[in-house]
Amino acid sequence: MESKKSTSSRAAILAGVFIALYLAIYVVIGAICMPVPVLFLLMPELVALAAAPVYHIMLAKSPSGTPVFIAAVLPSLVLIASGHIPIAPLVSIPVGIAAVLIARKGRYQSFKLNAASHTIFSWNLLGGFVPIWFMRDYFFADTLAGGMSADFCNTLYALTPNWVLPAMMVAIAAFSLAGSLIARKLLAGRLERAGIL
Repeated sequence: MESKKSTSSRAAILAGVFIALYLAIYVVIGAICMPVPVLFLLMPELVALAAAPVYHIMLAKSPSGTPVFIAAVLPSLVLIASGHIPIAPLVSIPVGIAAVLIARKGRYQSFKLNAASHTIFSWNLLGGFVPIWFMRDYFFADTLAGGMSADFCNTLYALTPNWVLPAMMVAIAAFSLAGSLIARKLLAGRLERAGIL
């Protein structure tokens, strides 16, 4: 009984560490990308690439849907707390649930299903971007009022015709897959010990 409690506590602590690492990757890449319109649109793709090793080792060390869901939703809560349009959870919550269900199907021990889970999971950041297309006038007025320059807003407006949203979704999936393949090489030993490879 004590052993089970100890293992459970250790998994919970590790999950918290990996969630914090994911959030740190999101914040750092977001801070670098935010001032430049092109990089701003590439931010979810870069996070998907950089965070893939963290995601895979999280599932290896703490095989549970809870940290996946928390990590998916947390960035949208950060956006709301920092004054952004509060619709991001409408994307991150269903995406988080779908990512959990996919990983759970392989009992968190299938690399292919974990990689597919990370691909879906990585769309969680789109919640901060969908207002560009679905609340266009409000988004740009709010962004301008929030302190971004008119040049930033005008450039971003020009860079975001309707086809850019599906293109971003495809690009995020591609970067996520690349990140998973990198994770497989970097973490081969640990993933094998966890029964994932």
